[in-house]
Amino acid sequence: MSEDVFIYRIDNTDTIVSVSDNWYTFAENNAWHGRWRPEDAVGRSLWDFIHDAETQHLYRELFRLVRGGRRCRPVPFRCDSPDERRFLELFLEALPDRQIAITSTIVRTEQRSPVSLLETGTPRSTDFLTICSMCKKIKVSPQNWAEIEDGLAQFRLFEADDMPKLTHGLCPGCYQAAMRELDDLKAPNNGIDSDEK
Repeated sequence: MSEDVFIYRIDNTDTIVSVSDNWYTFAENNAWHGRWRPEDAVGRSLWDFIHDAETQHLYRELFRLVRGGRRCRPVPFRCDSPDERRFLELFLEALPDRQIAITSTIVRTEQRSPVSLLETGTPRSTDFLTICSMCKKIKVSPQNWAEIEDGLAQFRLFEADDMPKLTHGLCPGCYQAAMRELDDLKAPNNGIDSDEK
């Protein structure tokens, strides 16, 4: 398996039942943070790792449609580390017994100066900052989202001793794209490719 392809499988209750061997390394390199270590993922509910309601809703709908026989196009998303922007695609495949294989493939990466906001050991203030679960932009105002570096500059956080805590959501662009994808998946002819008609 390519080192840029990561696979995990969930059962019919959305419990993680297996992960590819390279998934653990990717999680560590991505500055995995949370209540559990990467090796604790198997046997846990996927929803232990996806906290915000919008992203949960998106994935639950995608899972429901894929389990119902719909074909899902690859979903673009970001999974950045402190010193690298990572652009990935996520693909869902229905398996027997309502299981789903979830494959993430790194499409490209960009090196950057380390961003302390994404470092797990960075001291945190009591403030919260919302980051988009899909594109990794941060919310700088009710209507505006910016790349992490631009947002940190606007908030003057490069000068701060403590970084805010991160909370997740979906920016308007990613939310609208997700809703369009769900609408397409719900279309009556979704289960048939154009060359099969």
